[in-house]
Amino acid sequence: MTTQRGAPRLLGRVDHDDPAGPRFAWPGCAVHLRFSGRTIAVRLRASGDHFRVVLDGAPRPPLLAEGGPHHLLAEGLAEGAHELVLTKRTEALVGEAQLLGVELAPGGELLPPPPPAPRRLELIGDSITAGFGVLAASADEPFTPATEAFDLSFGALLAEALGAEPIALAWSGRGVCRNYAGEPGEPMPVLYERTLPARAASRWDFTRWVPHAVLVNLGTNDLSPGGPPPEALFVDAYAGLLRRVRAAYPAAPILCLLGPLLEGDALQTARGFLARALERARRAGEPPLLLHELPPQAPADGLGASGHPSARTQRLMATRLAPLLRGLLRW
Repeated sequence: MTTQRGAPRLLGRVDHDDPAGPRFAWPGCAVHLRFSGRTIAVRLRASGDHFRVVLDGAPRPPLLAEGGPHHLLAEGLAEGAHELVLTKRTEALVGEAQLLGVELAPGGELLPPPPPAPRRLELIGDSITAGFGVLAASADEPFTPATEAFDLSFGALLAEALGAEPIALAWSGRGVCRNYAGEPGEPMPVLYERTLPARAASRWDFTRWVPHAVLVNLGTNDLSPGGPPPEALFVDAYAGLLRRVRAAYPAAPILCLLGPLLEGDALQTARGFLARALERARRAGEPPLLLHELPPQAPADGLGASGHPSARTQRLMATRLAPLLRGLLRW
């Protein structure tokens, strides 16, 4: 086989500083390419990330990127042009990946990549947004990377329904000012600034990709066991994140989501915290800054790993949000 180092189109926050190839870590980062030939393989440097593979519009078995860098995706294809989409299902908690090259059989070549979607959505969140545990059989099943699938999360399904490209900035367990059960680690407002979230020196250029709308679903971890944090601390941090988003994208509506894991006293507290944070961040004359509460997940719809939303609950969330976004953006 011969190695072709063409120019696939890359979706998501991708770092190009390493000459060996682009690096990416956030869930939903994707490689879009077109090629001719009967065989397609990729060379990936990764340690346990899972990828969704779609070839010519049809899903193929997911790819577990471990072991050597060479991964055969398809062979014996019909002659002519083909289109491949390789999407990172797992989040930065699982690992960072690097695309080292695309391999085609002799005579094959990379073709111009497909154009980007005309619509764009940015998603900021935690495990709910990342698709944590959606493939698990029950709430009793512990999380493994094999049960995480960003493509089955509400944000990915919502983007698909609206014909939009999603960029997801989500890390399980991270909060606005306090992580799950007080666990160590930088909160999401800090990670939001980064291309590669595990690297402190990594910085994202917000002019590279500008969304039409931003959805934020944070606060569940702040109110987890051992919480809640002091109200002033949460409100300052959440309002600060919203102001940062507004500074980066002055024309984009921001939709702040609440739910679906919170209930009881924690839900009541979250309602008050978020309402005050939005009031702090809102200014007259700006694009909308809205709060929308999603209904609590129902056991009848199934539960994912460690009690997280199931694939069905994630789809119901997307179905509920689609008309709201269509009306807000006139799509």
